[in-house]
Amino acid sequence: MGSNYNKKAIFTSAFLCVLIFSLTDAASFNVMNSLYQNLTSGHNKYLRPEVDLNDPTVITIEFFIINLQEINAVEGIVSITGYFDIVWTDNSMIWTSSDYDNAWYIILPEDAIWKPPLINSNSAKEFSIFNPDDLSLYVLYDGQVKWLPAQNLKFTCDIDITYFPFDTQECTMQIIAWGYSTFDITFYSSLSTVHTSSYSTNSEWELSKTSVNVSNTVTPTVRYTFYFKRRPMFLLMTLIIPVIFLALLNIGVFLLPTESGERFGFSVTLLLAVVVFLTIAQGLLPASAVPRLSAICVTLMIDLVMSGLIVGSVIVSSRFYYKTDDEPIPNWMKKIVTYQLCCRGKNQVHDLRNGEKVDHCIEYNGNAKKITWQDVSKTFDTISLIFYIVAFIAGNLMFIIDVAQGME
Repeated sequence: MGSNYNKKAIFTSAFLCVLIFSLTDAASFNVMNSLYQNLTSGHNKYLRPEVDLNDPTVITIEFFIINLQEINAVEGIVSITGYFDIVWTDNSMIWTSSDYDNAWYIILPEDAIWKPPLINSNSAKEFSIFNPDDLSLYVLYDGQVKWLPAQNLKFTCDIDITYFPFDTQECTMQIIAWGYSTFDITFYSSLSTVHTSSYSTNSEWELSKTSVNVSNTVTPTVRYTFYFKRRPMFLLMTLIIPVIFLALLNIGVFLLPTESGERFGFSVTLLLAVVVFLTIAQGLLPASAVPRLSAICVTLMIDLVMSGLIVGSVIVSSRFYYKTDDEPIPNWMKKIVTYQLCCRGKNQVHDLRNGEKVDHCIEYNGNAKKITWQDVSKTFDTISLIFYIVAFIAGNLMFIIDVAQGME
């Protein structure tokens, strides 16, 4: 008997709790519905919500960047995702919270009241006013309105590839109030930087810093500037180091014996490889020389020219090597070859003077040493090897110094 009584008491208590909560929710809904009707009935959403329309509407605007989708250097377009935190005061949306069960805020549809028409003025897409579908507005009892439009933004950016791939891009997104002047709307930002707490790291670019600039002259404008620093390791390993390695290999063609017959094919193959890497670099960079041509393009062009000259030098060396002894060798060539052979220590004699061994070089006199075209070819190879090594070092040092100065 007692057990049945307890079960009945528990059931009754549960029923009463559900009934009380249901009545409370119904009452809250009725109050909020009444508040909604009072706020929106007869409300003109096309007029600025100021008691005196001679006073401008102050709009606080902040931007939260979520991620960087892409920086298209060829087209000069930056794609980012983020949302705005926009706050203003609507004087027609004020109520006494105690009159509505202490309701201190209400959520209204975005088309129910006035909101500022904002656009991205340097958009890379078709101009359109920020107007996300089904986005609500948060309205507080004191008339403060909060709007949080999220956008996938694409805007133009002047890409500076001077120090590619060690470059930092300074890109500015410009937001304006379309159709209004500073007599109607003024922007305000409490921070001088963009909010990055929700930012997701990009694998190609590092967001080094941001800045915010508000201008209330003529057209109310807020500019968000992003500084994206490229992560160079991937391009360093896949573009720059292979090109340097190819240039070194190309110079090494002069160490191959002419008799092998592979020198010409080897040098031409490396020339074509440099052309391929130059094509890859051109695909990554815009067709622009403003403010100046990219340092990596200059380096690749130097390597390309040097590779072409190496092919020509190999042809000249081979032609020297296979000339017959019947063809006379010019005296200036003989002098150069003799000097080179002397410096290499391959044409020295030893004699004793005052008990000491002395090394000296025999000058060419037409009889002591017969200079052949093969000697001319080998001397030409040695001179070419030294020349191209110096050119290679100078070209790459110029690139390193140029990039180092640009990164300071």
